[in-house]
Amino acid sequence: MHVNALPRPLRRIGEAIAARLDDGHLAGVVRGAAFVMGIRVAGAAIALLSQVLLARWMGVYEYGIFAYVWVWVIVLGIVVPMGFGTSVLRFVPEYRARSKWRRMSGMLTASFYIVLAIGLVTALVGTGILWAARGHIESYYLLPLVVALLCVPAFALMDWQEGVARAFGWVNLAYIPAYIVRPLAIVVFAGAILLFSGTPTGLQVTLAALAATVLTLVGQRLLLIRRVAQTVPNARPVFHVRHWVAVSAPLVLVEGLFLILINTDIVLLGYFVDPDEIGVYFAVTRIANLMAFICFALSALAVPKFAELHAAGKHDELQTFMHGVIQWIFWPTLAAGLFLLLVGEFALDLFGAGFAAGYPVLGLLMLGFLARAATGPIEYLLNMTGNQNATAFAYCCAAVLNIALNLMLVPRFGLMGAGASTAISIVFATGWLAIIVKRRLGITAFVFAGYRHRLFAAA
Repeated sequence: MHVNALPRPLRRIGEAIAARLDDGHLAGVVRGAAFVMGIRVAGAAIALLSQVLLARWMGVYEYGIFAYVWVWVIVLGIVVPMGFGTSVLRFVPEYRARSKWRRMSGMLTASFYIVLAIGLVTALVGTGILWAARGHIESYYLLPLVVALLCVPAFALMDWQEGVARAFGWVNLAYIPAYIVRPLAIVVFAGAILLFSGTPTGLQVTLAALAATVLTLVGQRLLLIRRVAQTVPNARPVFHVRHWVAVSAPLVLVEGLFLILINTDIVLLGYFVDPDEIGVYFAVTRIANLMAFICFALSALAVPKFAELHAAGKHDELQTFMHGVIQWIFWPTLAAGLFLLLVGEFALDLFGAGFAAGYPVLGLLMLGFLARAATGPIEYLLNMTGNQNATAFAYCCAAVLNIALNLMLVPRFGLMGAGASTAISIVFATGWLAIIVKRRLGITAFVFAGYRHRLFAAA
């Protein structure tokens, strides 16, 4: 359908979105994001298929055990890098632009060993805590959690390597290992277990995830070392560890609090419901998370542009760019959400018998993703303009709210209570961050902000 064939208010929206491509900054991001989106779509298809196969092979109970412990791997594996997975996006381009090769070498070396050391300490301390608290942990979770802790150092290093590859602009090396290779490897190992020993258990699949993560890490590491050696001149490293840690540490607070915000529901469900219900809820989150891929793809390339425009004092260009990014995130996300609602029950049926019971929760979780899409990647805008502490405080309050709501609603409403708690908390955090962006940067971050007055005039 041609734009002129649309009703007048909708035509105004279409013209406003299309006009954003006249912005040179945004056009480059959209073109690059299309490539990232292609990788993420392929990864999403593989991830969803892998989860469907695991659920059908394991059954809802054992799948729930695996889902619960894997959430702990994700949370710890992203917190353990201490923000270096994000700070390299700042340091690598800076050192390359200024030909600071000795600092580049030192930063890459030091941050790798810092992440490795923290990961190993986390696994060791976590295992000690599990041993001390073994009388208070359900027996079916204990050994899978131990294996999950062993997986944390490898998962953390993959997160760091993804950041390094992104900093150099190597999109394939950044995303393919984590989003395509690793889930495929987990399915292959789990399939081998199914073939040779029957129904895979939660413990066995967690072991398969450990093996897949380590092997993927090693492969990505070898490729990364070779490409860095071809790109960065050989230089004796110089170390500014205190400075690098000072910049990175606030970022891990933001990342950690956001992870707590979006994973509190599953963690607390482990104390109130059986593994089979956790399995159903985890399957619902896998489908709802598909809405976030569009935001992920655009944010991956928009983040450096935020810092560039802000540092150059180009406020008007930053406002235009931010509004354009939001348009390209919100409308596709809305379309994706409507499509997922239509096919959601069918998609849950693919996981196996009993999973479709989680369909009502899907709509609740989607509200949170849609709220985030309506304001775009505002947390990244704040982080790239020196306002990461404000982001951390907003996420901290939202995480506390989410914990409180889960404790109140889950015992009474079960999975619906968990979904409602997460959706409310995300909407709360999103609204707060939008207010902070307006007050501190003078940027209006809302999907209808740029042309709402024209829509009313046209109606």
